[in-house]
Amino acid sequence: MNSNSMGQPRPSRRRLLISGTGLISLAGLALAGCAPAPKGGEAGKGGALWDAIVIGAGVSGLGAARELANAGKNVVVLEARDRIGGRMWTDTTSMGIPVERGGELIHGSDVSTWGLVEESGLKTRKWAKSVSRFNTSGVWVDQATWEFYTFPEGKPAVPNPLPEPSATETARDYMEKLGIRRSNYPLSLLVIEVDSEQFEALPAKFMVEDLQEALDAPPAGMLPDDGYGDYRVLGGYKQILDPLKAGIDIELSTRVQQIDYTEKGVSVQAGGETWEGRSVVIALPGGVLQNGGITFNPPLPAERTKSFENIVYLPVFKGLLEFEQPAVPEEWDLMETYDALPPVIWNASSGSPGYTGQVLVSWATGDAARELLELPEDQRHLASLDTVRGIAGDQGLQFKTASTYDWSKDEFALGAYPGPFSQHKGLHDPLRDVIFWAGMTTSTIHSSRDSGIAAAGQVLAALQAKA
Repeated sequence: MNSNSMGQPRPSRRRLLISGTGLISLAGLALAGCAPAPKGGEAGKGGALWDAIVIGAGVSGLGAARELANAGKNVVVLEARDRIGGRMWTDTTSMGIPVERGGELIHGSDVSTWGLVEESGLKTRKWAKSVSRFNTSGVWVDQATWEFYTFPEGKPAVPNPLPEPSATETARDYMEKLGIRRSNYPLSLLVIEVDSEQFEALPAKFMVEDLQEALDAPPAGMLPDDGYGDYRVLGGYKQILDPLKAGIDIELSTRVQQIDYTEKGVSVQAGGETWEGRSVVIALPGGVLQNGGITFNPPLPAERTKSFENIVYLPVFKGLLEFEQPAVPEEWDLMETYDALPPVIWNASSGSPGYTGQVLVSWATGDAARELLELPEDQRHLASLDTVRGIAGDQGLQFKTASTYDWSKDEFALGAYPGPFSQHKGLHDPLRDVIFWAGMTTSTIHSSRDSGIAAAGQVLAALQAKA
């Protein structure tokens, strides 16, 4: 458990999402200069022999390509979409400012994304005020206070330390076993459900530490500053891709059909061309690999295809509402009402220069997201508007523009990101030292980039061993 110098537990916002899903983490990565990639022949054409062929121009694929190019290797990136970025998708046309249909936030003050932000001279805005309430008639509680950890019906008498849950025990069953009713859940536990599965499905092991923190928390006061923060890139997240893509051969609208491989290299059939390489980095979402969108010759080992099957995506709903003028307090960045559907609203426009309207994101995960995604799109917008109206206290409030995007229906993603049921073991192990893997199970931009850098390191080691 994290703790501060005062002996009190130090909370870690989004621990479940960022740490509990088994992401690759490479702390302290420095951004190397963006050298142009050596060419493998006529730029963008098959027939050349490439040191590495990267499949997928999302953040993990571009992260791998950038690292390989900086090491002097000739690299080509093949991307099925007509744009780069993958599930980072900055929409610059639908609303009055650029908005994010996919990944939106920099999660942390010291993650590798900051090298890209600083190199490009980008401006960011840190979330400063996050508030929660139990229900629409409840009192708002600042998440930066110990009141966020208060049990509303009194701190329960439970064993200390808490007993280990069984492997199959859900969070709800574990809480019932301890005699803690949902009506006595602190806000700090309810917040878990808006970034993961709800407690009826969530494995108990993912919330025991949070429960212990609430039990150990003092009754009131401000939390110590642990240095963590969530940040938005003003003007659009896609700007961080500029230093990653610089000088790299990227072939858009180039769908890969087949990969033939031996110990000597790979042959990739894509876009009516044959691309020959000493190695390939596959930086595709796990859902695409599950779906068998690429034929491998020879077929992948059974244990590898089995590992793909064990990737389980978390249902995610994200809506965007634009208002002519601010609908909720501009100084509030995140607002969570745990009996609302969707339960989460955040301000996606604060700090945007010259913008007088307001863009709000509505958010839900797990069964709550499933329920929303089953609705017609106009009803999703109305559900989001109802949550905003409840925050604003204005039942006549109307939006100017609204939009949602269901990543589970996107043929090049087939899901937003993996949830707590996903298995990760063995997914990134190289195959015959010619096939390497990046991304697949990451759920943040920085972890996607880091996984690409890790894959590039494996490629460089393999190429060096064969030299």
